Amino acid sequence: MLLAGAVAFAPLIGLNLLLWVHISAHGRVDIDDAAKSMLRLTESRLDEAMTQLVGFAMKSDHKACNSEIKQALGQAILKAPFVTQINIWDPRGNMVCSPMDAQRVVRDVSPANDTTNANVKFTLVDYGSDKGPKAIELAYRFEDGWRVSLLVPDDRLMPAIVVGRMQADFVSRLSLVDGSFVAARLSRSSMPTEGVSAFAVQSVSDRYPITLAVTIPSASLWASYRELFLWGNAGGAVLAFISILGALAVARHTEGPVRAIESAIRRGDFIPYYQPLMCIRTGRLLGCEALVRRKRPGGGVDGPGAFIPMVEATGQIFEITRSMMAHARDELGPAYNARPHLKVSFNLVADHFSSLKIVSDMKEIFEGAQVKMDQIVLEVTERQPLPNLGEARVIIAKLQELGIRIALDDVGTGHGGMSYLLKLGVDQMKMDKMFVDAIGSDRYSTAIIDTLVKLAADLNIEFVAEGVETFEQIAYLKEHGVDAAQGYVFAPPLPGPLYLELIQTLDPIKSRVPERVRKAIRGGDVQAA
Repeated sequence: MLLAGAVAFAPLIGLNLLLWVHISAHGRVDIDDAAKSMLRLTESRLDEAMTQLVGFAMKSDHKACNSEIKQALGQAILKAPFVTQINIWDPRGNMVCSPMDAQRVVRDVSPANDTTNANVKFTLVDYGSDKGPKAIELAYRFEDGWRVSLLVPDDRLMPAIVVGRMQADFVSRLSLVDGSFVAARLSRSSMPTEGVSAFAVQSVSDRYPITLAVTIPSASLWASYRELFLWGNAGGAVLAFISILGALAVARHTEGPVRAIESAIRRGDFIPYYQPLMCIRTGRLLGCEALVRRKRPGGGVDGPGAFIPMVEATGQIFEITRSMMAHARDELGPAYNARPHLKVSFNLVADHFSSLKIVSDMKEIFEGAQVKMDQIVLEVTERQPLPNLGEARVIIAKLQELGIRIALDDVGTGHGGMSYLLKLGVDQMKMDKMFVDAIGSDRYSTAIIDTLVKLAADLNIEFVAEGVETFEQIAYLKEHGVDAAQGYVFAPPLPGPLYLELIQTLDPIKSRVPERVRKAIRGGDVQAA
């Protein structure tokens, strides 16, 4: 009876699983697009305000408050419709000119931040009454101490209505990079916001010190897809018997996405590709980062974007990670055993640091192997929040006791920031490609690079630059004290045989015949048997 019931309801279970896998796999991608599009809109509004501010400052006499100057200030507000007020201030902080008689009191909430214009500072302020609305103040500072400032209110920084591709409603939150809250929007005023977050992403501006985070509450996700689940289950119950017969026939020829991943794991289709890590000061090979790929049945490989969202949502990422490590251990073993200085790094997800299972996995895979524990680096990313920092610190310490090094990946882009560096006790920090791309074009981002390099030196932490693609970037990084880097300027991720060939080319094993024997052979003292 129990078996019959299980068979009868198998289609319903499968339907619900597939629905949830689909929503999970695409949810993060969709809200990531929403976050980026809303951030671009906010940036464009600040750009309009910046253009009017700099244009006025460059063309007008900032010390003369006459009708012509007031008219020019008023025109700047009209041309930048998101600006609420613009004023001229003397060096003592007194307002000396404004297009309107009544102006609201402004109080700084954050320190002044740099912008892409060296003369313009970016500050979060309150205006109006105590604890009044917030605004972004852009202030053009003259060399004589005078300044022109304008305000962009929080309710004009973000669109009044935000729309995403997903059916579920979501919350968007604009903050400074230091965490100071600026503004928030709901995709629908009556949406449920209680409960935990089902999905969350964050997008960071490369022009202003702001971030935009988007979250979908679990209650909102369920409310949006409730009817889909209810109607799906109702239809599945009516057609359960037919579904059983159909499933038996289809199962002989096709697999669902979860089963397909399981089959691929059993076949060993998930393999590592290796992206070299180079010393840009000496040109020496330092090791590699192992990146997962999936072999296609007909040839070729799929990149991580084709399967990572699904395997993370279903928990299959853990088995894939173990399979990757075992494959790399066997493939790199002889070459790494002969070159103890080479390292290989593996990427872990946040949930790897919620139990001691990762510690036992490392012992099971690498104890007694030719790839030694002290040649392994495990990377934890900032982009996903760790479930429990205290628990993660204990797990990291046990991994470090084995000789394994821990790297903080995507530094400067995610949830952890300084707290991860201080609390996790990592050995290495890897700077995200976003900052490397800004070299030579974005003063704000290059200042962050210099700060991160100095921070790594002060904390005695190894520093690695990711995503290096040009020789100009190499020159900049080398000049600013960065030694280790990886990216397409050196090599893309390579299949095992090509990476082993690269090792032999860049780091050949010298002959083990003693020098005295080689001299004897050259001198004819030793004859062939």
